[in-house]
Amino acid sequence: MKRETSLGDYLRLSRATPTVEREFEAFKEQIFNTILIWDDGKLHTPAPNTTGLYYDSKKKMFNTFDRFKNLSYEEAAAIAYTKYYRAINAFILPFESRALYLDMAITYGPMQAIKVMQDCAGVDDDGIIGPVTREKMQFVTPDCLAQGKRPSKNFLKNFFS
Repeated sequence: MKRETSLGDYLRLSRATPTVEREFEAFKEQIFNTILIWDDGKLHTPAPNTTGLYYDSKKKMFNTFDRFKNLSYEEAAAIAYTKYYRAINAFILPFESRALYLDMAITYGPMQAIKVMQDCAGVDDDGIIGPVTREKMQFVTPDCLAQGKRPSKNFLKNFFS
């Protein structure tokens, strides 16, 4: 049986090696802070039953909404970095595209963000970041990502339910 990833795991993963720790510090300063500014400097707090950064409607990560609400900046950044930024290979994109791509993954889910990015990269949108996708990711622009923002059916269904 697979063990659930805990908040402590995300914090440890964000500091796994000196190189990862340097990347995490740069991520917080350059990417994560941008997303917080887009969200009026507050942590994104989606309603239950929607896709979102930290609060899972099945409560896999947090027992209560209060625990989610009381995340520290460091905890929130560690989750964003390990669960989303690294998972979607955002670091491969041109710098100016990374924050928007990450925001899409947080809002619509990693698979949907990857498919939009693949459309922008001009490759099959299969949701798999393989060698062909990685090679083309360097050409993805923020304008294309912004035009390609498309919520998944599940996101809309959950949002309006």
